[in-house]
Amino acid sequence: MARPKKQLLVSGDDSKPNTSTLAPEESVRQRIIHDLKKLGWGDGQLRWKPEWPIPDTPHDLTKRERGQKYATCGSADLVAFADESGQWHALQVIFEFKAPDIDKGRSQLIRYLSNEPMAKMGFWTNGSRSLAVYKRHQSDWVFVEGASLPHPGDDLTQPPDSPPTWNTLRVPSEVELAGALRRLVATTVVGDTNVNRREDQLRELIHVLLVKLDSDAFASRSANRDKPVNFRIYGDNVTKVAITAKAIHEQFKEYFSQQRTRIFNPNDRDQILLTDETVFAVVAELAPFRILGDDVDLLAKAFQIIRTSALKSGEGQYLTPLRVVRPAIMALEITSQDKVIDPACGTGSFLVEALRQVAKNEFPAEDEAWNLIKWANDNLYGVDKDDIGVKLTRAIMVAMRDGSTHALLGDAVRVNQWFQKFPKLGQELGKQEPPYVHEQFTVVVTNPPFGSDLKVKAADCKAAGYTISIAAAMRGADDHADLEIGLVYLELAHRLLRTGGRVGIVLPETYFFSHSYRWLPGWVKDRFELRGMLNIPMEAFEEFCRAKTNFYILEKVGNGPANTQPSADTEN
Repeated sequence: MARPKKQLLVSGDDSKPNTSTLAPEESVRQRIIHDLKKLGWGDGQLRWKPEWPIPDTPHDLTKRERGQKYATCGSADLVAFADESGQWHALQVIFEFKAPDIDKGRSQLIRYLSNEPMAKMGFWTNGSRSLAVYKRHQSDWVFVEGASLPHPGDDLTQPPDSPPTWNTLRVPSEVELAGALRRLVATTVVGDTNVNRREDQLRELIHVLLVKLDSDAFASRSANRDKPVNFRIYGDNVTKVAITAKAIHEQFKEYFSQQRTRIFNPNDRDQILLTDETVFAVVAELAPFRILGDDVDLLAKAFQIIRTSALKSGEGQYLTPLRVVRPAIMALEITSQDKVIDPACGTGSFLVEALRQVAKNEFPAEDEAWNLIKWANDNLYGVDKDDIGVKLTRAIMVAMRDGSTHALLGDAVRVNQWFQKFPKLGQELGKQEPPYVHEQFTVVVTNPPFGSDLKVKAADCKAAGYTISIAAAMRGADDHADLEIGLVYLELAHRLLRTGGRVGIVLPETYFFSHSYRWLPGWVKDRFELRGMLNIPMEAFEEFCRAKTNFYILEKVGNGPANTQPSADTEN
């Protein structure tokens, strides 16, 4: 759907820059920059010094996202961003002035737009003629000759002429999905006028994303693959914002009604609070993609990006990179005979990977799906005190059609408080008397929060009956020490496991060789046997911290010395 032709805007007032001594290309660039500022583009949204380098290949896009050096296929004369971050995910418009004629300008813009997944529009001009190139969702283009310069608030989306189906949606690259979500998190929802608090903005964005997941789950079924998907742009250029937002609101209301007790928290409501403009922007960004598909890594990546925005590294919450998750689960050799829990599940990456590997190894056929669903419903558990993480874990489990009833909200470490503060957690995993936890799992796999300043107080350790804090105190049998939370999780894993069960846990390697932790081998003895260790490169967590960690696999062999076990008179 092409826009009507418009005359190229070139300023004619006395404040325009003096370009008489400049080369023709530079003269055009300076006039366009001047005119863009008149239209409302801020200085921080425009870049031409230095020119913007365009990645050469998809591999170079990945390198750029990771902050590495990358090859380029050229540099854009001018670029405009959706905000003032200057980040690639906020790239909005690419301008070109070097190409001598409109045909060469068209070719140059198509090449650059193809290599910049987040750019919405290209604009070429030689000062007298102009061409706008808009991206189409199905890898085609819309060309508008004689186009005017874009305003900062212009809607640059060009939806397809016919509604998309599952068969016409495409699987995004990891970089494309990362860019789309980072733009939504960092630029789109931040400017919403209805919702101001960061936590509320992320919650509402997640609610729109849940509608997308539900749409993908329905559309992916064989009987529906040629039908229009529900999560799409509705209406024409005049009505599309209002009609699309109305459709998404109705879809969320229905989804909430169906999944209220399985996914949502008690304080959630059946309304999306974002403005119609924000809802439309989210739909326009995500509608072309299959987010729920054969590659669960994409969905896990999407959830990690959203949750990362809500985390603070000072709280020790470091998301587990997918390149760590897969080999870790493979090393644990989880089967359908196992009962698995992650007591610090985050967005459920370990649980999803366990489900994926059991499906691949034991239930690969479609007619075996029921067996997989039953196993997951009975044997996959997750706990996290972050409600965003729990909601995302539940959502991905429901989207994969396994069930989500065992993704539990609560403080996993303070086991003595479960029944009082987190009754659902207490009912599923706990008991009223020490050690407060039922030994029922064959596998515990987790990446707990860690950090030298992130500790459980001695009083809390004593109240919950943790013996590892007695060992750390290196004093009397009733003396407890403040202790790093990762080590408390190690004892929690021991309590959750049956004898013969195994724990896979990410911990800083300093715990196992530093003199400060010389007491740890004595505590581990008669409780665990080390069965394996995976080296985790330091750069694995470089987005969050520089701690050197390993993935340790230990087998529960006993309960340790009798005189270190929590007793019935342990304080509550």
